[in-house]
Order: sequence, then structure tokens, then C-alpha cells
Amino acid sequence: MELFSHKIKTVPIKDVEIWDEAEARSLDKEGLRELAESIKREGLQNPPIVQKSKNGKYRLIAGQRRLNALKKIGARNIPVLVVQHPYQLEDAQAVSIIENLHRKQMSSKEMAEACNFLAKSTGSNKKAASALGISQSTFRSYLGFKGIPEQLKELVPKTISRGDAVRLSKIAPNVTQAVETAKTISKYSHAARKRYLDALSEDPTAPHSAVKRMANYYKQKQKVRLRLSSPEAKALAKASTEKAMEPEELVHEIVSKWLARNTKK
Repeated sequence: MELFSHKIKTVPIKDVEIWDEAEARSLDKEGLRELAESIKREGLQNPPIVQKSKNGKYRLIAGQRRLNALKKIGARNIPVLVVQHPYQLEDAQAVSIIENLHRKQMSSKEMAEACNFLAKSTGSNKKAASALGISQSTFRSYLGFKGIPEQLKELVPKTISRGDAVRLSKIAPNVTQAVETAKTISKYSHAARKRYLDALSEDPTAPHSAVKRMANYYKQKQKVRLRLSSPEAKALAKASTEKAMEPEELVHEIVSKWLARNTKK
């Protein structure tokens, strides 16, 4: 993201407009009263960032909580940092969202909402992931997390990880079973949870004892290395992106289905 110079200026607070796409900045409004009291005592230490609009007013890029806090204490004017070169829309959106994400540790649910917002706004997962400073695979994981049932989201991260929740939501035939399975595997190690979910994906309706036996069998299996040509690797990366899966997960799914069709037990 390109960095631009700023010029500090005091403007009427009524002239600062919140852009239409700013709903992601409502992710966290806790502590607004405390912030207002702090500004009242100590003044505004970090002016919001704005850019001049064509109508002569100022579009807010970063600092919605500070703007709301000043309104709360009845301020008529506000010091702002006016960018000397206009931000592109995707840059402005990223700055706005990143400010919220890094103000405090965000939950997986809030991060998923932000990733979904940026993906739709910028039209590019790659740009959005880069703006947030996370890998594309992590970005896809958050997008997948957004689509899972609320009952599973509530179990992250205390009961299971975000990745396990996403995968479990794809495997389990219903939400109730997904939640019960999540609680069952919550005390397993990361490797054991992966093996259990690998086994469960073979037969989602199998009882726990059968799944656990299969998972223990997987523990004894020898890992198989797969060497792909450059075109095959690119095709795998593309397919895994479209399915919002890790490449290893997609390979496992493909191989498992092939073995189920072609291997007699």
C-alpha cells in the first residue's frame, strides 16, 4: 500500500463524512465512553485521517471511533490529517479496517467479517490479504470460517481451532453432530484432531469408536510424497483456492475418494 504525506488541519466536525462502505468499522465500538472521557481530559492525541471530497467536505479514512467520541462530548471542530494525494478506494478500505483489527486482538468471527468485507470491496482476495498482512491461505481460512454455523463459531478458539471448525462444518451432516464432535476432539492434540477429521471424512455417519479406530490406523500409515509438475502444481493451487481449502486437504480428498471407489475391503 502506498504511503502519502498528510497535512494537519482543523475542520468543522459536521464536514467530516463517513463513507458508505464503512460498516466494517462498526466491528468494535466498546469503550467509546471511556475514549470520549480520555479525549476530554487529555485532548485528541492522534487526529483522524481524511481526504478532501469533491463536495468540499472530508471523507473519513481512519478514526471513526475518535470522530464519534468527539461528537459525544459536543465538539464542533476536529483536527484531522488531510492526505495530500487521494487514496484509492481499496487502500482507504484497508486502512480503515486495519485500524480496527490492530487496535486490539480481534476474535476469529470479527476477523472473518473484515476479510469478507475487504474481499467484496476490493474484488481481489490477493489484494485484500496483502493489505491485511496475512497469507492468502489464512485469508481463505477466514472466509471459510464466516460461512460456518454460529454454534461452531462460538467454540473457537476455546474448544477447537478456526481451521478445525471450518473443516468440521464441511464434514458433519448437521450442526448438532458438528458441535458434539468438536467437544469430543477438543482435548486431542493438533495431529490427533487432524487424523480424527480425516477418518470422519471417510464416513461422517460412523460411530465415534469406529472413527477413532480409523484415526489410530492413520497414525501408523506411512506418509506419501507427491511430486507434481509445474502445470499440475498451478492447477492444484487454483482448485484449492476455488474450494477454499488447503492444497493438502484437497489432495487428501481426491485420493480418499479414488481409493473408496477402486479399493475392495
